[in-house]
Amino acid sequence: MIPAAPVAQHLPALPRPNQVHLHLLPLDCTDQELNSLRDLLTSAERARCERLLDPLKRQQAMASRGRLRQLLGNYLGEVPQRVLLSEGEFGKLHLSEHLEPDSLCFNLSHAGKYLVIAVSAGSEVGVDLEEIRGDLDFRPMAERYFAPSEQQELFALEPAQQLTAFYRCWTRKEAYLKGTGVGFSQPANSFQVSLAPNVPAALVVHHDHPEESRRWSLRDLPAPAGYCAALAAQIARPELKFYGFRK
Repeated sequence: MIPAAPVAQHLPALPRPNQVHLHLLPLDCTDQELNSLRDLLTSAERARCERLLDPLKRQQAMASRGRLRQLLGNYLGEVPQRVLLSEGEFGKLHLSEHLEPDSLCFNLSHAGKYLVIAVSAGSEVGVDLEEIRGDLDFRPMAERYFAPSEQQELFALEPAQQLTAFYRCWTRKEAYLKGTGVGFSQPANSFQVSLAPNVPAALVVHHDHPEESRRWSLRDLPAPAGYCAALAAQIARPELKFYGFRK
């Protein structure tokens, strides 16, 4: 597998209004790199990471937050330690100065060896990255989280197609939920996304809020082999600009 590229050092100040910048970054790092990333975190962020009992998860959490701070610092022309971050009611990160219409919006997701960060100017975004597990018993998860129409469509596929379709559906749904900022506090079976092979990613229908299907666009991302990723953006036809992806 080809490793992801490091954080780009020369970036546009902000994406254009119709753009989303997408960054694929490595979570694997040397002890020296990890210490450098750890130094970028606030004391509260370090304490939260250090409460994780699993050493790998602890390392990934520190690397993820450190790389996010590096990237946002590059965009803002600020040292990473001075980037002020806040959490919404349901945990979505945003800039503490998120007040102006053209403020930087972002979202991130990490899985396995990789971190994906989506960045836009003034439009909410959500991103999800999942490492594909070939042994996953996905039927109970689909029955719990997928809309009845999604379940019917998924299980009507050939068995060999179902695992990939499950991850395709899951990442699209989670990207949307993360983009809205409410996560799984909103029932995941209250809306339907496309999942069939060769069908473009889309929020097909939202049963509680029909206007959502017009407000949000979904896109699949060119994830590394063995991964699946999707983006949700409050932009009608977003132009995607990739950094670190090997397409």
